[in-house]
Amino acid sequence: MDINLALLQLGLNASEYRLSQSPPPHTITEWRGPGTQPTDAELQAAYDAWVAIPENAASLEATP
Repeated sequence: MDINLALLQLGLNASEYRLSQSPPPHTITEWRGPGTQPTDAELQAAYDAWVAIPENAASLEATP
């Protein structure tokens, strides 16, 4: 799961956060918000919803 894409789907992509590493798999190591940090289940559900959009899935397939 790409956390950046999940946060985009949740509308939280403007939040301040740090990831354990840039490419997935990664985890959120620091969250400064605004708002509360989404749970792993919320992130996974948002990522799954993002990937379910055909245009988004196609963009992932085009990435080397």
